Amino acid sequence: MEQDRESLGAASKALAEAASQLAHALGSQARQAADAGTAFSDAVTSSLRGAAADISAASATLSEQVSRRDDRRPRKADQTRADLLAAGARVFAARGFEGASVDDIARDAGYTKGAVYAHFGSKRDLFLAIALGSVAATSHCDALPGLETGAIDEPALAGHLVRLGEDPAMLLALEILAYALRHPDDSAELAAAYRAAFEGLAEQVARRRCARDGVTDPAPEPTQEDFDTVLAVLSVLNWATLGAHVLGPPVSAESGARIIARLLD
Repeated sequence: MEQDRESLGAASKALAEAASQLAHALGSQARQAADAGTAFSDAVTSSLRGAAADISAASATLSEQVSRRDDRRPRKADQTRADLLAAGARVFAARGFEGASVDDIARDAGYTKGAVYAHFGSKRDLFLAIALGSVAATSHCDALPGLETGAIDEPALAGHLVRLGEDPAMLLALEILAYALRHPDDSAELAAAYRAAFEGLAEQVARRRCARDGVTDPAPEPTQEDFDTVLAVLSVLNWATLGAHVLGPPVSAESGARIIARLLD
């Protein structure tokens, strides 16, 4: 930004210098008019051409710098939005929706709270943007390692559950669910996102079931049993990650991995 200001200042200075040269040339030639005769007209024309060339070059430089600055604005806006989303996810996970403030989020992201209002309008709108993105991510195929492959690698799954249990995103997931229960006006949009994610996981379970049973169907329709399996897997996943921190043995990531493997096999 500082470099842009310097470049724009240099271009403006060039414009001023060109105008000054033009005025000086006109004044100088006017004083010599009586002796120079028709040479005055030629001299003024030459001076005008030179000044015009300087003004044209300076104007082109100014236009180029403004264009570059304008090109950078969308990229900067996208980065600011991404920073605020990441900071909001951290702060909401740590303090909850009610406990978090716009100041907290802006400070974590390294901006003023005006940036939050400019990009999202309110704390609620920022939270919903984070919540909808987070819920949608749970339907990805990498939600659980080995979900659509052969035999589930229990040690790898247990390691995955350990990492989930240490990830603040799990606290955020609980906060999103609590928000949906406490704010019925927003629950419909969140419910639609939850339903889409749930159905996406059920489709993965259905494909795994068909592969296990030797059924050739690239897009099988999930059965009620598949939906029941998803519900059971998610329930175990929550307790094997967060609940294990509270209960301790015998509840653990390893026991959760064993149960999930049995549910999916």
